[in-house]
Amino acid sequence: MSDSAMDPKVISDCYTRSLDSSINFVKNVSDDAWGNDTPCSDWDVKAVVNHIVYENVWMLALFSGRTIAEVGNEFEGDLVGDDPAGVYIRTANEVKAILAEPDAMTRTCQISSGPVSGADYAKELFLDTLIHGWDIAIGSKQDATLDSYLVEQCMPLGQAIADNDNYRAAFKAATSGSESGNPQTHLLGLLGRDG
Repeated sequence: MSDSAMDPKVISDCYTRSLDSSINFVKNVSDDAWGNDTPCSDWDVKAVVNHIVYENVWMLALFSGRTIAEVGNEFEGDLVGDDPAGVYIRTANEVKAILAEPDAMTRTCQISSGPVSGADYAKELFLDTLIHGWDIAIGSKQDATLDSYLVEQCMPLGQAIADNDNYRAAFKAATSGSESGNPQTHLLGLLGRDG
C-alpha cells in the first residue's frame, strides 16, 4: 500500500490508536461470544483475534530485524489458546512499545514482497487492525463505532485496496456501502463489508 502517502508520525499514531481500539473490543468480548460468526466468513471471533495476534507477533519479529526465513513456521496455528483476550492485549502492548521507539518508522522490514520501511509495513497493519477490530465488535455484538479520525486516515488505504486487484485478494469485492456518505460505512464498503 505504499502508493497511499501518509506521514510516518501519523502512521505510527494511527496504528497505536487502532491497537487501543481493538484492545477495547477484545477485552469486552463475553465468554459466550468467542465462537460467534464475524464478517470474515471463515473466522469466528476467536479466529479473528488469533489472526491479529499473528500479525502482531510478525510485526514484533520483523521490526526487530528477523527475516521470514528465520521465523519459518514459528507463528502458525493457534496462538491464543484459552486466553485470546490476554494474549491479544499482551502482544498489542508489545507492538505499541516498538511503535514508541524513535526509529521504528525508518527501520527496514523484510516482508514477503521484499524490503519495506517500517512506515509502509505499519500502514498495512493499521488498516488490518482497525478493520478486524470492527469485525470482532460485530461478531461479539458490541457497539462497533470506530474512531472517526482513524476512519478518515484509513480512507485512502481502503480506496487503494478497492482500486488495485493485487490488494483486493485479501478482501471481498466492494459493497454498496462504498457509495455511502457515512465515512465508516463507506470505508467498510470499500473493504467488502456491510457496515
